[in-house]
Amino acid sequence: MTIGGTSFNNSAAAAPQDGGTTDAAVIAWNAWRAAHRRTLALCQKQQRLESELARMIGFPQAVLAAAELPSPVRISSLRQFDELAADMPSLCTRRAEVAAVLRAHQQRWDDADRAIGYSVARQQEEAASDEEERLMKGVLAAEATSLRGLSTKLDVLLAVGADGAEGRHFPWPELRRIRRDVARLMQLRRHDAVGFTA
Repeated sequence: MTIGGTSFNNSAAAAPQDGGTTDAAVIAWNAWRAAHRRTLALCQKQQRLESELARMIGFPQAVLAAAELPSPVRISSLRQFDELAADMPSLCTRRAEVAAVLRAHQQRWDDADRAIGYSVARQQEEAASDEEERLMKGVLAAEATSLRGLSTKLDVLLAVGADGAEGRHFPWPELRRIRRDVARLMQLRRHDAVGFTA
């Protein structure tokens, strides 16, 4: 799995350094990583179910055709209808009709939702995401006592930040270079620990 430019399967942070570290950052990272994977799986599940609902039922809407309109308009909420009617008061007489169509479509959506479990999956994803964020804060707040611990903090930043809204402005390439430097230093340390005998 590759997220934000790092790979959990190939990460130097995931590689054992001393056979069982007590670094608080690494311990917190292991918990966060499991939560991150769970959140991703639940996100994919709810997206799949939402797509299925959209195919089966379509997103709730009403199509409004009127002489005042140059072409039929798709209305997805009464607020959208009210904004349209504010400019064309003659449409106000159609509000109850549009409301009834929207309610009926929403009811079909809700019935199908209950049948396939979309809302439940969305709630599970939101809860998992909250837990992941709590654990992420724990990783970043933990005191790293090793290069591996420092590496885990960079993994978290890269995994959750690179795809975020700030991704275009934050120095992700620089963070990835720092992460590679840490991994290289970890490799050198392991190499030096083996030592050479004459």
